[in-house]
Amino acid sequence: MSEHTVPLSNRTVYLSLIIGTGGLTFFGIVPIVLGALITSGRINAAELGYIATAETIFTAVGMLLGLRALRSFGGRWAIVVAGIVMALANIAIEFLSNFGLIISAGSMAGLAQGVLVAVVCLSIGCSLNPARTSGIFLAVSVPPPLLLAYFLPSYLMPRFGNGAGLSALAVVGLVSSACALFIREDFCGTSAANRKHVDWTPLTIAALLGILLSSAGYGAAWAYVDLLGANHGLKSQEIGFALSVAIAGQFLVSALIGAIGWRLPTLKILLAVSALQTLIPILLQESGSLPGFTLLLTGFALMWQGATPFATELLAALDDSRRLAPLALPLQLAGLALGPLVVAPVAQASLSLILLIASGFYGLTLIAYIVVLVGRGASDTASMNSLEADAPGSV
Repeated sequence: MSEHTVPLSNRTVYLSLIIGTGGLTFFGIVPIVLGALITSGRINAAELGYIATAETIFTAVGMLLGLRALRSFGGRWAIVVAGIVMALANIAIEFLSNFGLIISAGSMAGLAQGVLVAVVCLSIGCSLNPARTSGIFLAVSVPPPLLLAYFLPSYLMPRFGNGAGLSALAVVGLVSSACALFIREDFCGTSAANRKHVDWTPLTIAALLGILLSSAGYGAAWAYVDLLGANHGLKSQEIGFALSVAIAGQFLVSALIGAIGWRLPTLKILLAVSALQTLIPILLQESGSLPGFTLLLTGFALMWQGATPFATELLAALDDSRRLAPLALPLQLAGLALGPLVVAPVAQASLSLILLIASGFYGLTLIAYIVVLVGRGASDTASMNSLEADAPGSV
């Protein structure tokens, strides 16, 4: 870390993890929440796709606006207001029947969610150990939506109706607001480097492209996992099993990185993961058995998730201003939207071509990180001067 950077306290970081998890909860229960709108006859399948896309895009925009607002004004009240707006927007959707109004309310909810996620993005970027903090966040952000994904259709919706998912998101927004009230620090004062401008270099651009391209590769393949499994003759229950194992793998690898894995050499991990991820989509074309499909899918999912903390740490290492590290999550969202968009024109023609494109994205990711490696004179980011040694008890 830059010698001018003053990290946030552990208390603020832990509160930020909770708030950021609230901002991402929607993405874990999208099929349930929006599916309920179809069941109630308020939208159709095409409109569902538009709403999901709009909320994703506005969440990314909200992250960028939130980062700017927190750096400029720093106060907790922006976070409090964002949580309340998220709650009100989701409650409003429960009572709306017009598609235009629903997508407008969903977009407003997305903006608010983005501001909540921006809190944890800034905390990760300003922490003593960005890889560790990012790994912890990715681990703690998985259980809440998983629990909601189970309890909503099993218990809550049968008892309280189809709007239970939207009500749950409203409660999440209010909980995030309540957590923000306990933040005592000013985010705009976290670092003297906030007054610096980003030093744009080929290395920082390559590191940013690495995040965007790897997420595009992952998104391109992941969006068609169900069709790929069916093409291999797997039943829907078997595909669901493979997906469950993959998501569990993502949780475990994030927890492992948050505990001890963050000490691994950053750039070597990114290079190795990019190389392996270039191969896995090709292998997925040939793996028709359930064990093979599950193993490859799990490896594909957990390596993408596991690389995220190291990609964040790389940005922190290359940029003394610490303005780039918080962009990791918005770039991931952009990549996850870009991948399916690129492969959509060929989706009807060939699943094999989709997987080849996904592999190509990862090939470009590998090139981006090789550029960083060469630019650093073959040095590893674990020893970069801009990163301090671990401080015991800090995140």
